[in-house]
Amino acid sequence: MRMRRALTALSVVAAAAVTPVVAATSAQANQSTCVNYLGNHGYLVGPKVKAACSHGAITVPLGKTWNPYCLTQLLQIDVKSDDARAACIRA
Repeated sequence: MRMRRALTALSVVAAAAVTPVVAATSAQANQSTCVNYLGNHGYLVGPKVKAACSHGAITVPLGKTWNPYCLTQLLQIDVKSDDARAACIRA
């Protein structure tokens, strides 16, 4: 019985340790996609672009839509609205 409890506790600890790594990896990948999109379209990629792209797209019943925080921040640094929307959907 002690062995079963020990294994259960170990499993819970391992799952708690792995979950943040998996979540951070997927979020980082989406931010990179947004940043790369803007870089490929001629925009200078700096801390403001990276900060804007850190606001991930919002999932809606019909797919994804841009996050208003991402869009607003990109528009404030003079990214064209079409490019900002396309980048934020990739975030």
